[in-house]
Amino acid sequence: MIDADYILSSLTKTFPNDFSESKIESDTKLTSYVEKDAIFNVCKHMLDNLECNHLSCECGVDYPDRNELEVVYHIASYEHPVVITLKVKLPRDDPEIESIVSVYWNANWYERETYELYGIMYKNHPDLKPLLLIDEMLGDWPLRKDYDGYPNKTSKNLV
Repeated sequence: MIDADYILSSLTKTFPNDFSESKIESDTKLTSYVEKDAIFNVCKHMLDNLECNHLSCECGVDYPDRNELEVVYHIASYEHPVVITLKVKLPRDDPEIESIVSVYWNANWYERETYELYGIMYKNHPDLKPLLLIDEMLGDWPLRKDYDGYPNKTSKNLV
């Protein structure tokens, strides 16, 4: 049976120098950091060999105190119940990573959104054009924590 331990074992055996801070939270939940130059091949291996055939989400996170951005991938399967969270650290001054659109087609929209809101450049993305922002905001990276106006203290908590 494919579980989180099986997946982590396969990944670390295939990519022995590319994983760190791996944590198996349960039989169905795994989190790990991946080296940025390995993410494309890791995703391809997961799709081709581990039945991880669903990219549930891909997003950015800003850590200005560490001078880093992270790309976070949530990858699941229609064949087994495991959800894998992969994180890649990038320098804030040059946040560039390989696109995984050719592995998971729906990464297209996630990567466009993450580029537009955080400034993370996706190499070999087939169409990294604006998705959400108006022209006047392009290049401002409004979800970075140093964006002028972050946090918006005039917003009300609607929850």
